Amino acid sequence: MSTHITIDSAHQLSELIKKAISSSELFANQSVQYHVEQEQVVLTGIVGSYYAKQLAQESVSRIQGVRQVHNRLTVAQDQMSQPILSTN
Repeated sequence: MSTHITIDSAHQLSELIKKAISSSELFANQSVQYHVEQEQVVLTGIVGSYYAKQLAQESVSRIQGVRQVHNRLTVAQDQMSQPILSTN
């Protein structure tokens, strides 16, 4: 069962998107921005995982009044997962 939130204005839609993104601890130290034009939302910025990227999209797409989400979030490369090169 999905939860839908009803909106009355573009301002309320923007506030609901902000709340949806900020409600998860996954985005606490992330750089997530959004732009709303009519009923379309564009997500941009950097997140720490593909899970966080998908969660942001899912959270925003559940809001009634959002017709389409363009997820342009970038997943930051974890420096620990990069191979370490030795000069020895």
